[in-house]
Amino acid sequence: MANKIRHLYGDDQPILVPVESATVIEIGDFVLLSSDYAIQASDLADAGDAAANREACADIFIGIAESASASGETEPVRVGTAGVWLLTQKTAASINVGDAVEIYASADHCEDQTVVEGTTSPIGFCIEEDTTGGDIKVKLMPTLLNTFNA
Repeated sequence: MANKIRHLYGDDQPILVPVESATVIEIGDFVLLSSDYAIQASDLADAGDAAANREACADIFIGIAESASASGETEPVRVGTAGVWLLTQKTAASINVGDAVEIYASADHCEDQTVVEGTTSPIGFCIEEDTTGGDIKVKLMPTLLNTFNA
């Protein structure tokens, strides 16, 4: 769902990230840092298969967009990098409390606002599940930012 505020609670530790003029980012999109600019997950080049795409996204994931950027705009986007977020599951498979979650990817691209369970390329972990297979509450753990704090 486009332009959906997903932050629920906790310090979101926002940062402002520059955007190139042709880049479109909607509120709620996963934001990656590529060549010093924010891009949405679906803009990342195909890495070859679903697992490689998830890994490529996780490696440069910095957070979730809290502001939007339309094509032609160059104002930085506000990106939440911490806290608890309401994220949409790609499938109805159960994601339980404590499970790591990854950005959903197909064989040719990542999606901008859906997650699946996975421990190889996590961006956070589930802290409250939805038994209907809809949205889950996730504590963010951006890989790229955490490597700076190591």
